[in-house]
Amino acid sequence: MVLNHHFWMGVFRREFAPQVRAIVETLEKRMLPAFAGIEDEAETVVEKAWDALMSAPGTGDEDPGDFAEAAQDAGISHYMLLNGIRQGMVNLFAAALYHAFEQQIMMFLRREVLHPREENDPRLFQMSEFQKRMNILGIDITTFLAWAKVDELRLVANTVKHAEGSAAHKLHEIRPDLFVPPQTAELGLALDKIEPRVFLPLVGEDLFVSVADAGQYRDSLLEFWQQLGDALERA
Repeated sequence: MVLNHHFWMGVFRREFAPQVRAIVETLEKRMLPAFAGIEDEAETVVEKAWDALMSAPGTGDEDPGDFAEAAQDAGISHYMLLNGIRQGMVNLFAAALYHAFEQQIMMFLRREVLHPREENDPRLFQMSEFQKRMNILGIDITTFLAWAKVDELRLVANTVKHAEGSAAHKLHEIRPDLFVPPQTAELGLALDKIEPRVFLPLVGEDLFVSVADAGQYRDSLLEFWQQLGDALERA
């Protein structure tokens, strides 16, 4: 098997790497700023709920304190919902990052590594097949310095998609902190010994990928492509 490594090193550098960077940059600079005003939104909800309660017909026996509490509850619920969606977006972008990488791998596998008679066979569109073909070339991608973080990202992506399951439990073994709510971590309460119960990671519950985590995953994918390019050059 002889690969056109010079061409593909250019693809890794000019196409794949910018795509990976753009996903995280979109999260940081376009998506998350949209949530910057949720505290103000929550206050507006409180004010509107208060006005609605105070202007509603009543018997005269109503307690304004109850109205204030109900208005505050409405504001808190609104804030918690949007804050959860914000976390869900970070989780979702982490999953997108891995699946974009996986699609890049499949493009390289199909267009360059597989024989032309094989490139449209969906049975071969597997990461395991890619690893096997690289091993034939004497390249073990699991020895790359970036691999551990890349594989962690795979577990994150599967946990985001499927909630609790084998991926979530494997992820908990190596990154129990990802299952601890940020506010709990800030209080110094350790829950990392507890097996995760993951139900709703896409709305910001049960899994808490940070923006810093997303940046580390991006850097690991970029390092992977650099290391693969170097390995192909030596093969």
